Amino acid sequence: GWSARQFRVPPVRPSRLLQEGDVINLGDRQLTVMHMPGHSRGSICLHDKDRKILFSGDVVYDGSMIDWLPYSRISDYVASCQRLMELVDRGLVEKVLPGHFNMFGAERLYRLASDYISQAGVCHKISTCAMRSIASIALRVANSRITS
Repeated sequence: GWSARQFRVPPVRPSRLLQEGDVINLGDRQLTVMHMPGHSRGSICLHDKDRKILFSGDVVYDGSMIDWLPYSRISDYVASCQRLMELVDRGLVEKVLPGHFNMFGAERLYRLASDYISQAGVCHKISTCAMRSIASIALRVANSRITS
């Protein structure tokens, strides 16, 4: 009797909202929260300073960074990429564990961030705006089908 159309994941109430600079204590390691908006308003990275590891989630991965979603913002993404480059410049990251694709090192992180910044010009913003509109329409259509 199970149906994919009827399947729902009930929302959960967070016990705590993470903020920039919060430290998550895992016992044998400490992860510092870094707010890195752009892909989404609430995007974060978790930084293990002792091991020089960055858990980047969707902020950066070894692929085309998605900034055309309805909740993405290019100017925020540029600022986040500048922060990522600064982490590399200061020798604070050696390994990146992204939410997608393979892990990579500091040199690749710097290249991905700097490439994004250099491509975040006018043409990129126009194509992003078009993609965001298409994505928004697709999401509305999909949501209307789910709720009906």
